[in-house]
Amino acid sequence: MPRMLDLFAGRLGWTKAFLARGWTVIAVDLVIPELTPHGVTFIQDDVRNWNADMVRSYGIDFGCASSPCEQFSVFGMAMFHPDPEYPFEGIELFNHTRALFERAKIPYVMENVRPAWRFVGQEANRCGPFSLWGNAVPPILPQGITKGFGKWDRDYILTTGSSKSKKRMEMKAKWAEIPPELANCVADYAGRLLEQKCQTIGT
Repeated sequence: MPRMLDLFAGRLGWTKAFLARGWTVIAVDLVIPELTPHGVTFIQDDVRNWNADMVRSYGIDFGCASSPCEQFSVFGMAMFHPDPEYPFEGIELFNHTRALFERAKIPYVMENVRPAWRFVGQEANRCGPFSLWGNAVPPILPQGITKGFGKWDRDYILTTGSSKSKKRMEMKAKWAEIPPELANCVADYAGRLLEQKCQTIGT
């Protein structure tokens, strides 16, 4: 049974698509999900504690990651954030994760917001507002996917004060969720790559 590693697993958007295709998943995040589906091993941990040997020890066939985007997002909101702070932590988390996958030598996809490319390099492809990096990004992606920008979104941007307020936390969760159309496309592509690998080994 193939195995996927979901880093910064969040609301398990990547995980659900892979589970539906018969994969098992190792999901890693600091926040424990409300429900851990069958087939998922959840590990509460900081991704920066992981190295390539740990990834290999789990027999991972494919990796997905959606590192935090908040520090990058503000660079696309000049009207609200004319002088944003340099995204030190955002870059650290993104680059550590990319190096982790590369050193483990597994196919992977990483998702973040468009403005991140200024700091981590040009994305491999885009799916609506979602930018993707990695060595296994599908060449053809579904389009027309949007992130809503209604009253709650504007409130999120304009709100000041504690980042732990209910409204801001709900909006972070909304923005961070991977849409099923994107997750399904990547999971299908991962399956095809695995089939090709098995055929090559078998010949």
